[in-house]
Amino acid sequence: MIDIKNELQTLEDQMKKLVFIAMLALLLLAACTANKAKPELEQVREQYTGLTTKVAILPVKTLDASSRNVNRVLKVRDFDYVFASHPKYELLNMDTVASEYKTFGIPDVEDLEPAEMKEIADEIGANVLISGNIAQDRGSSFAMAMKLFSARTNELRQVNFSVTTDKYARWQSLNENLMTELDKFISTEVEKIFNFATNFYASGNYAEAERQLNLALGLDPENKDAYYYLGATKYKTKDYAAAEENFNKVLAIDPSHMQTLRMMNDMYETQGNVTKRLVVMEKIAAINEDEELWLAIANLYVEQNNNIKAEASLRNALTVKPDFALAQTRLAFLLYDNQRFGDAIPYLESAYDLYPENDIISRRLAIAYQRSGRMNEAIARYEGLIQSNPNNAQAYLNVVSLYRQQASETTDPAIANAMNTKAINAMNELKRVSPDNPLAYLNLASIYLAQSKNADAETNANLAIQKDPSLYQPYLILATVNQAKGTNDYNRFVDLEKRAADAVGRDARRLSGERDAAKSAANANFRKAVEQLNAAKNRASDPDALNDINNRISRLQTLVSQTSGY
Repeated sequence: MIDIKNELQTLEDQMKKLVFIAMLALLLLAACTANKAKPELEQVREQYTGLTTKVAILPVKTLDASSRNVNRVLKVRDFDYVFASHPKYELLNMDTVASEYKTFGIPDVEDLEPAEMKEIADEIGANVLISGNIAQDRGSSFAMAMKLFSARTNELRQVNFSVTTDKYARWQSLNENLMTELDKFISTEVEKIFNFATNFYASGNYAEAERQLNLALGLDPENKDAYYYLGATKYKTKDYAAAEENFNKVLAIDPSHMQTLRMMNDMYETQGNVTKRLVVMEKIAAINEDEELWLAIANLYVEQNNNIKAEASLRNALTVKPDFALAQTRLAFLLYDNQRFGDAIPYLESAYDLYPENDIISRRLAIAYQRSGRMNEAIARYEGLIQSNPNNAQAYLNVVSLYRQQASETTDPAIANAMNTKAINAMNELKRVSPDNPLAYLNLASIYLAQSKNADAETNANLAIQKDPSLYQPYLILATVNQAKGTNDYNRFVDLEKRAADAVGRDARRLSGERDAAKSAANANFRKAVEQLNAAKNRASDPDALNDINNRISRLQTLVSQTSGY
């Protein structure tokens, strides 16, 4: 059997020595440092940011003589040692607790009912009550049967453990056993409080939910789920700043907490805060590898005129799902709209393969080919558009512009003729499907003029004006035709004048009359050309076109003056 009397005397002597050594150490530390360092335990308690749980240990029942002696040591030294190293617990004075417990008139702690334990805890200001008994188990240990009661949740738990008889290691074994069980109990208590809170939240009692959540967080400051529900509670009550603060605390603990991210997304959408919402949406999309969400993010960036971010989001969507048709098409259109035609072509081609019947995709692909200098591919795409939709007027007009471009750029007359023939056939087909389209007649007039088929050019230019009098280009064609007529007449006048000068008699009179008629005709055609140029000028708005028209008018007026009078 352990000599408890001697151990207590030894303990008293050791405590005096420890106090002396501690005071000496503190004095030395104060002498060596300028600041007033606090005792280590106080520093530990300062660093603890949660709620301190007040623990009251009721008189422990002893079942034999040896356990009674050990109980005395536990009370004097070991319990204090153990709780001193656990800053989240505050051990209430055991003598005061014992004294107040006696006032309840309950002689045996084992007879306590939960209601009585609740009453005692409330009276002495404890959050947790510990009661139980101790008995010698084997020669080297004592068995402790303890009850843990929570005044916050009314939970009661029985725990059993052993402590060693060794006087130097006994408090350590008590620390390893009792405090481990107490930590588990508090963890369960937090879980129960958290469940209370979520039930209040679900029922719409946000005030009580908030109270319970704050209690849970006080006991467990790293409880991310409690921060989430506290944020959700604040969101429900429209305290968006507090909601955001708590949601950010969740993400500081768990950056991938999906419930938090989704609720933040909802909150920012409610607030209309697109900037913050996009940040959250990107996190969700990245974690979930969600191509649909990346597409939605891209669309929002487009609305914000942030094409760089929109493009990056679409590429993220395609990284997740390379064959994502909508993302391919959206990226193709984004690049196209920003006139990055070369970059757009691969995505337009992919989109076309997926949607070959989509005229918009096909047309944009043709234009992208055209703007990238890939003329043959552009022509093939326009011809495909016409084949799939013979009424596609714009396709006719676009392909004709390419036919004419190739005709003008080639040095091979055969190729030029073939391209012009294709252009004429296309415009005649356009006239068939769209007889009131003025651009069909305008293009025909331009082609015929380039071929020196002035009569056909004049006919189609006049038809273009009939269809749309606001066009200025037909007047330019007519002016060119009449200028050519005037030039021919003027050249004939010059020739006749030379011939009339050498003639005599009747020939002279005849040639003179033809000469004057040619000069008059030249003047009339030049004047007509000037009128047509002025008509074009009144309808044109392009600065370059206006400058060209003015120059032509000036030159023709010179010719008019030269052919006026005799």
